[in-house]
Amino acid sequence: MRWLTILIGVFLVSPIVAFSQVDKNLGSFPESAAKGYIQPLVDVMGANLNSGLYHTASMSKFLGFYVGVKGMAVFVPSSMKKFTAELGSDYNPSRVETATVFGDKDGGAKTKYGNFPDSVKLPGGIGLKLVPLAVPQVSLSTMNSELLVRFVTSIKINDDVGSVDLLGIGLGHSISQYIPMFPINVAIQGVYQQLKIGNYLKATALNVNVHASKSFVFFTLYGGVGYETFSADINYSYKPPIPIADIIKTISFSLKGKNNFRATAGFKLGFAIFDLNVDYSIGSVNVLSAGFGFSF
Repeated sequence: MRWLTILIGVFLVSPIVAFSQVDKNLGSFPESAAKGYIQPLVDVMGANLNSGLYHTASMSKFLGFYVGVKGMAVFVPSSMKKFTAELGSDYNPSRVETATVFGDKDGGAKTKYGNFPDSVKLPGGIGLKLVPLAVPQVSLSTMNSELLVRFVTSIKINDDVGSVDLLGIGLGHSISQYIPMFPINVAIQGVYQQLKIGNYLKATALNVNVHASKSFVFFTLYGGVGYETFSADINYSYKPPIPIADIIKTISFSLKGKNNFRATAGFKLGFAIFDLNVDYSIGSVNVLSAGFGFSF
């Protein structure tokens, strides 16, 4: 069982791609440019974390239980691989097009710092085309309401990255129960999540949605629309490229994910106590999600 927990932790931390490397890359950017470098990562993390929250709008009147794993993935678009870095007056040129965190590994632009004759090459990206995430998910339903919990507790990835902690709590409630003979199930849901990775990143996510489902024996169609937010606090140490001095500045800032609204459509297959679901969400960042679990 421990290997499964570690595997989930690795997939959880992969959106920051062993943040130790990202942290080192950030260390070469002043704050004005670091925000643009890491913004695509924040957008993708938020979209992934706010996905896979439901696979049916049916909630038990008596007692229902689900335990499983939700996996999400974003295919990184080309628009997220480059940005225009505003480096400030210490650099010449002070404005260059260069790689984001998802850009090519050798995609960093060249510039100069101050009056030093040697050129400075900015860090490239980590070249990811697919950003996955996987989290365990448990839900308990009764009286046409549902409690959802996501969690990953203090899984240490390595000494550079540190530990990963995730806690998410959600509440859902059936709306269709108030409409006699309504042909589909409709529910509302709100989910709040906190993610911490070492001392580098702290993030919060909120998703509020309305979703519906219709079951046909072993097959269920579902979909929904929702509003979401994601914000991340970033901390890193910036070292200007001065060969004759060892100057280090501690920099902290916050960024918000760009994905605010999403529409989701998917299907679930149920065999005895086994559930398998797949869905696709469309928003500022599109997400493919799948889940496997046991329901009772």
